[in-house]
Amino acid sequence: MATKGEPSSHALAVHVPRGPDAWWPAICKLDTICSPWMVAEVVTLTGSDRRSIADYVGRLCAAGIAETVRPNCYRLLRRPAETPRLERDGSVSPPTGQQQMWTAIRALQSFSYVELAHAASTDTQPIAPVAAQAYVNLLGRAGYLAVLHKAKPGTPAVWRLKPSMNTGPLSPLVMRTKFVWDQNRRAVVGSAETAAEVRP
Repeated sequence: MATKGEPSSHALAVHVPRGPDAWWPAICKLDTICSPWMVAEVVTLTGSDRRSIADYVGRLCAAGIAETVRPNCYRLLRRPAETPRLERDGSVSPPTGQQQMWTAIRALQSFSYVELAHAASTDTQPIAPVAAQAYVNLLGRAGYLAVLHKAKPGTPAVWRLKPSMNTGPLSPLVMRTKFVWDQNRRAVVGSAETAAEVRP
């Protein structure tokens, strides 16, 4: 157990992806205070990769959400309340497997991982039971889920979402990152690599 003043091994500070959820609020802010705006200004506000932001702005333009005013300068034509998640042709991106499972978890009163895989699957995005099992186990360890019935031979565990952990419509992301953990200092040493979402 960590003593007072020591970093906790259960609360690591790592760099999470600066994706659309970081870029979209920054773009809206810039569009309000200094339209037209430039990709470089979004980079400055978010600290994200320029090419990634430029690609996202291109998707916004393809979707008719933004437009080019002059070379390298843009303005918004409309402001969806939720962060636009778009393909390069401007079409709406399908939800991730994690998002589909989280939506199902919030709707189900109880579930096994097999039932979750079935409930979360769509014709275009089926969820494999092994992916559902991994996601459920990780959410369980993170404290989102409570076990109603423990697993028995041949019968999977039954879970439910804790009401206090029904944090909203966006799925908790299972992240993959690399960092150096100093067991003596009980701290991350150096910079963690940008985390990437693990997509089932």
